Amino acid sequence: MSGIALNFFKLNVPDMDAALAFWERGFGFAVVQTFDEPDFLEHILALPGQQAGPNLLLVAYKDGRDVSVGPGHGPVGFQCDDIAAAHEQALAAGAQQLTGIFPVGPVLVAMLKSPDGHEIELVQLPA
Repeated sequence: MSGIALNFFKLNVPDMDAALAFWERGFGFAVVQTFDEPDFLEHILALPGQQAGPNLLLVAYKDGRDVSVGPGHGPVGFQCDDIAAAHEQALAAGAQQLTGIFPVGPVLVAMLKSPDGHEIELVQLPA
């Protein structure tokens, strides 16, 4: 199939300020665009050098609806050059450790959870 590219993934959050602080401190994301609409606030975030995407979008609905993570939700995945450093940085920013760093064949993996309950998977491929 041609003409298709991954552009973004979107996470609903109950507290935008807290979510922004976590993703900025934990992973280095920065806001590149904001939509402050009557029903929701949405920030488009990018990692350094990846402003064109794929992007992380954080959405907070203004009506107070429940945005808790359901059982069909999978992890947000990050490939890391140094999984130990990325793991420690995420924990320092407020992530909850679900696993330590463990091998899956030659790949190192760690599972975390954001303060809002979104699973995060860190992966370090072999050198």
